[in-house]
Amino acid sequence: MASLHRDVGTHLPAYCTSMGRVLLAALSPAELGAYLRRAVLAPHTPHTITDPVKLREALAQVALDGFCVVDQELEIDLRGLAVPLRNGSGRVVAALNISTQAGRTTREDMLARLLPALRNAAAEMRPLLLG
Repeated sequence: MASLHRDVGTHLPAYCTSMGRVLLAALSPAELGAYLRRAVLAPHTPHTITDPVKLREALAQVALDGFCVVDQELEIDLRGLAVPLRNGSGRVVAALNISTQAGRTTREDMLARLLPALRNAAAEMRPLLLG
């Protein structure tokens, strides 16, 4: 069973979490290249993307879509959905996430029901973010 509880300040690897990928997708090409040169892309599950080329492709899709779903890459039965939080000038400064047990919520259901709610919450927060 997936552990959905995370304490504030918990450190998780960016490459296999939905919030991490939203933040990585917002990096400049030089910043992303530097990250990939130093990152150890270890498999946490059989689903974890550990190939830098495939990770770059996944991040390009996140940037294009404006959201990220990570499906059982950090833990089996854990599915996460994240959207970027942009400040007033449009720069990504954080990410907003919701996670669920993969056995209880389909990817399609997350996109149909939860993505609109996350996007609305992010839009409401934007005026509050400085920069």
